[in-house]
Amino acid sequence: MKRMPTVYHLALPFALAMLAPGGLRVAYGQGQEMPPIKVDLPPPPNFNIQTAPEKYPTGEMSIYGLRKHMSQYLDKDVQVKGYLLQIYECPAEQRKCNYDLAAKSKKEKKKELANLKKGKETAAAPAKGGEPAKMQGGCRPCDQPHFFMGDTPTTKLDHGLLIADYPIKDWNTGKPKPLVAKAGEQYIVTGMFAINSIGGFAASDGLIIHKKFQDASGKVIAEGNAVLPPDAQDIKLEGKPVEAVGGKRIDSEKEGKKGK
Repeated sequence: MKRMPTVYHLALPFALAMLAPGGLRVAYGQGQEMPPIKVDLPPPPNFNIQTAPEKYPTGEMSIYGLRKHMSQYLDKDVQVKGYLLQIYECPAEQRKCNYDLAAKSKKEKKKELANLKKGKETAAAPAKGGEPAKMQGGCRPCDQPHFFMGDTPTTKLDHGLLIADYPIKDWNTGKPKPLVAKAGEQYIVTGMFAINSIGGFAASDGLIIHKKFQDASGKVIAEGNAVLPPDAQDIKLEGKPVEAVGGKRIDSEKEGKKGK
């Protein structure tokens, strides 16, 4: 008498087939393959974007190019094109504090001299062999004149190039002459590329000791240096003749007129 196959006998071969190599692939092969999922991600940010060429077709360096070849240009006169970011202005309160302090000091010195002429000895007068009396109190002095330039008008100030020691007087009249230039516009600055300025600024990625400042058309806005002696007021660009600026230029022009 034949026995009919039970459910157990039918299920066991099927289970073994599923466990056999390729068994699962056969089972899934009967279904429809899912299409690949496409994910649109933004491009990764480029943290080394060049915002300017190393050198402009007109010959000026960019700030990017100057810093990239720092060892080549350090302690040499260079010409840089960039956008004016900010001209430093001493805060009003700080400026007033210094003005008041200077006025007070001047007044006390006059009083001291008047007493000395009268033969009176005052507490402020210097004793024999001693040092002059120093003023008590004071305030933080204003920084030396300087401004910042960048390769773009939106360059952050801490990434900008500091231009130090520009003159604040007119070389012909000797009267005060503030620097007038518009932030966001392109200018050309010429001067010595250095780590430290004569007036006390320092920048590990370099700064410019000012010698000439021009607008995009080449018009001179400021020239010379506020600290350098007259005989050092000149520009020595590689491959170009030496150019006298500031007081040195004025003096040489006067001598030229006398010689005619």
